[in-house]
Amino acid sequence: MKLLNIGNRCFKQFRFQRQRFASTSVHYKPGDIIHDYQVKQVEDVPEFSMTAVLLHHKVTGSEHLHLARDDKNNVFNVSLRTTPMNSTGVAHVLEHVALCGSERFPVRDPFFKMLDRSMSTFMNAMTGSDYTMYPFSTQNQSDFRNLMSVYLDSVFFPRIKKLDFLQEGWRLEHEKNDDKTSPIVFKGVVFNEMKGVMADPSYLYGTTLLSKLLPDHTYGVCSGGDPAHIPNLTWEDLKQFHASHYHPSNARFITYGDMKLDDHLQIINDKVMKKFTIIDPGTAVPLQPKWDQPRSHIMHCAPNEMAANPDKQTTYSKSYLLHEVSDIFETFSASVISTLLIDGPTSPFYRNLIESGIGSDYSPMTGYHSHQKEATFSVGLQGIRDGDVTKVDQLIQDTFMEAVKNGFSKERIEAILHRVELQYKHQSSRFGLGLTFSLMPVWQHDTDPVNSLKMEEIVKKFRQKIDSEEKFLQKKCEEYFVNNKHHLNLIMTPDPGYKVSLEKSEEEQLQSMLGKLSEEDKSQVYKEGLELSNVQQQVEDISCLPTLHVDDIPRKQQNYGLIVQRINNSLPLITCSQPTNGVSYFNAVLPVNGLNEDLKMFLPLFCDVFTQMGTHLTDYASFSQREDLFTGGLSASVTSSCCHNDPMTSETSVRLSSHCLERNLEQMFQLWTELFNEVNLNDATRLQTLIRQRAQELANGVAFSGHMFAMASAAMNLAPSAGYSEKFGGLTQVNLMKTVADSNDIDDVIMKLNQIASYMLRINEHDVPRFALHATPSALSPTMTSLEKFVDNIKHADVGGNSQNEFITQHKATYCEQDETDFRSRVKWNHFKDSIPKSTRTLHQLPLPVNFASMCIPTYAPYSHTDNPTLRILGRLMSTKFLHKHIREMGGAYGGGAKQGEDGIFRFYSYRDPNNVKTIEAFHGGVKWVQDGGFTQQEIDEAKLAVFQSVDSPVSPCHRGLNVFHSAVYDVTRQLHGERLLDVTKEQIVEASDKYLNKPESTSVVIIGPPDDVITSSQDWDVKVTS
Repeated sequence: MKLLNIGNRCFKQFRFQRQRFASTSVHYKPGDIIHDYQVKQVEDVPEFSMTAVLLHHKVTGSEHLHLARDDKNNVFNVSLRTTPMNSTGVAHVLEHVALCGSERFPVRDPFFKMLDRSMSTFMNAMTGSDYTMYPFSTQNQSDFRNLMSVYLDSVFFPRIKKLDFLQEGWRLEHEKNDDKTSPIVFKGVVFNEMKGVMADPSYLYGTTLLSKLLPDHTYGVCSGGDPAHIPNLTWEDLKQFHASHYHPSNARFITYGDMKLDDHLQIINDKVMKKFTIIDPGTAVPLQPKWDQPRSHIMHCAPNEMAANPDKQTTYSKSYLLHEVSDIFETFSASVISTLLIDGPTSPFYRNLIESGIGSDYSPMTGYHSHQKEATFSVGLQGIRDGDVTKVDQLIQDTFMEAVKNGFSKERIEAILHRVELQYKHQSSRFGLGLTFSLMPVWQHDTDPVNSLKMEEIVKKFRQKIDSEEKFLQKKCEEYFVNNKHHLNLIMTPDPGYKVSLEKSEEEQLQSMLGKLSEEDKSQVYKEGLELSNVQQQVEDISCLPTLHVDDIPRKQQNYGLIVQRINNSLPLITCSQPTNGVSYFNAVLPVNGLNEDLKMFLPLFCDVFTQMGTHLTDYASFSQREDLFTGGLSASVTSSCCHNDPMTSETSVRLSSHCLERNLEQMFQLWTELFNEVNLNDATRLQTLIRQRAQELANGVAFSGHMFAMASAAMNLAPSAGYSEKFGGLTQVNLMKTVADSNDIDDVIMKLNQIASYMLRINEHDVPRFALHATPSALSPTMTSLEKFVDNIKHADVGGNSQNEFITQHKATYCEQDETDFRSRVKWNHFKDSIPKSTRTLHQLPLPVNFASMCIPTYAPYSHTDNPTLRILGRLMSTKFLHKHIREMGGAYGGGAKQGEDGIFRFYSYRDPNNVKTIEAFHGGVKWVQDGGFTQQEIDEAKLAVFQSVDSPVSPCHRGLNVFHSAVYDVTRQLHGERLLDVTKEQIVEASDKYLNKPESTSVVIIGPPDDVITSSQDWDVKVTS
């Protein structure tokens, strides 16, 4: 379950794909009656090869949008307009509790249990600022019916039991629930989740911005719940909110894909609609009364210990209330203007704010947002000095005036419209889901969902408008920003006492509540704690839940037509002819194993700036403009992975990717050629701007994705590739970038980046680059011709000295031989296994209100090892049948689990966890539970179904066959792995647990979280304090 972030950048909602028309479109016409639904509208949407059917339920008034399309990954989504008027998190808690059992499925947590009884490609529930949605997707028709029956009953007929409210929402409970003498504390999944969420300054800023800009109705409160207000929520409040909001008259449905609409409507009508009559839910959101003067607000947050400069942690922005989102053309026009203003180095705000050096990056929520009743636009800077607020405010005002005066170049407008065209032609494996996520929030506010899909008509109208009306965009800028009095000036400053103040307030609130309890009340708290614990530990009969079976999983893996060949008889090339809708895709892997270790630390920075620095022929702003005009962007990333049959090997490489319309192939490869031969990494001013942005992004990420950092840190010493992965994206990289960003002298950094370029952008003897192309059959040949021209221009290496890797020169690592089937450039680490530490325990101490815990164990069983499939099933089985109960239900964490990696490392983790050492004990308890064999064949089969959700997940045309390209995992290896997964037995699981997880040779534990006296006083722990 997920708490939705507030708003999205404008063009994310237009990332669509195109395929051939769905045949179901011919069956319906306006006026038809289908299972008490009346067809209101039937229209083809040719840009997406889709037919939209809009229906109205005659009895309840509920609306249903069906998007018929030749796509096997079918989607269901039901959304309710939820408009809380306080910050108790009632909508968010209800989203959780609704999935804790219903009339037809009276079991605890049917949602989580269905995760293991399904082949879904997506299952979740989400709370936004004024809506709650329940989406899923699957490729299996029986699975679709099963999931829809559970979702419908959960949403409209939940039990909403008090114990579920106490578990998921909040409760008073003894710290040790079986010890009446232990202190009474706050507990609850949502309570702990929101403590973690509110520790993220970006979320805190965003939710405050919305509440202050639209203060007079539901947007004026925190829909997710403020931990200071969540304890004011009662069980009765929750039941009342469901009764008033979870009604078909307040619901909208979307179904998508190639399954029959008639079947969907019959199930929805029979299971839900026939049991209701129409009501007026009274949930419509009124327009925010407009201000006649701007307003200002000052807020505080905890200092970011990971920030580069402790004196530059203030955030400032100006935010504007715009038009109603129901105006489709106005929404599109405003989104284009937003992109023109803020996106990329050619935009005026980028030039005037980002490149000013005053701050590190745009403020949170910068951009255009249309997921509310009325759209908003925000722009500002984070990472500024407190005294620079006035300067930033003036820069923002001056930039708006500049835009009104000068307008925007035709070339820049064309680049953005080209981006729109490319985005709706680009094919995604989750197209239907993305479509429902974009439509639902605006449909809630009476936007025409069908007309909002007609992108070609919208773009055509926009072109006509800017051609026929002089200064159309400038006039809009003046209307939206210069003359708009309804705007908010929001300042956020760090307060060293912020965390202590929150803790003090929580303790005062707790003591106030305890002071009002009688002895009988306290006795009831103790009894409820024991009762909840007993219920959580009960073994349930879940036979009422529908399920797929292992026999429903196809034994044969999906294969794709790949051709492996050589360019100029030397460099490996994979080509794949696919229905890519007129878009050609380019991927490259540039191995850098031979680069020395000091330079490798800077590979993430190199990848981040490589395509953003411009060249000796073209400045970075002009180069960016060409990217937007001819491609979907050029990207570079660094990765390290082991061979699928040897965890003591690694291939460290830079991956390049881009895509373009077929007509722009030549221009796309010209851009890559210019970068390879003429990249300019010497512009110190530009580089410092990008460094500040990267350091800020990394620092902000720890509070949001702490479990990923914990797992990376725990695994870093257990396999070579895991060590590199942590250096490239873990706390090591965060601290490196903090140091680099805090330095005024970056000459050494510039030298290192140029050394990396000298090595990477050449053809090396051992580190041989390889390429992959995906295109339509007619475009594959010209795509190959363009690639060959590009390869002919790559220079050959003549590198020595400081770029040579000392491990290779010292023979600690040696290159593996390549052959025709495994063309990767791998190195074998000769003595790495001998250096793995026996046992380590580390606390990375940060001022967070919750913990992120991980325990990693090396199994040396990578992807193609015979035991890897068994360990994958074991991990899933342990996660859902033991760890979920002990870490989430009983422990109060937002989530936790265990998984076997392709690198041969078994990883445990927890997320937004109130516990630390107790969770590590739960990890060990999970191992013992598996060893004791207290699980059934049915539960093993459920774990197999869950694992195959990812194994058999849909793959977009542009990604098909990349497993061969990146990892040399051919179809025969994938097939064998899949068969082993299906054939895993209980005996194998118990044996694997005993062999790999019981008393392992090495165990690595990492916790990222607040100070802890028990850990600090223990000699078994290494405590690292970030300062």
